[in-house]
Amino acid sequence: MRLTLRTLLALVTLATVAAAQGAPVPAPGSLPMEIRRGDVPPEAKLGRTPVAPAGQSGAALSEAERAVVEFEQAQRARRFIRGETQQPLRRPDLGYDVSSGIQQKNLQRAPRP
Repeated sequence: MRLTLRTLLALVTLATVAAAQGAPVPAPGSLPMEIRRGDVPPEAKLGRTPVAPAGQSGAALSEAERAVVEFEQAQRARRFIRGETQQPLRRPDLGYDVSSGIQQKNLQRAPRP
């Protein structure tokens, strides 16, 4: 009797192990572990999904333009308060070194008494 039980238990265990090593049965509705090029469903394409830009209404555009104008006015006011006005560009030919060099030459050319 013991020999029969052991043999039966060994056969059941062997059959269970052999079935577990076979090809896995996918659950219904699940994707396989390996996706091949031909197996990819169209809704699961790799990459980004294209998104159409939202339509811009006239009210949104006018609101944006108004916000830009307000921001520029605030920037101008800050610059004025700080005293950051645009300085006129200085001419390089009228710099300190040039003008002092010209004066030095003129002093050397001046008639001596």
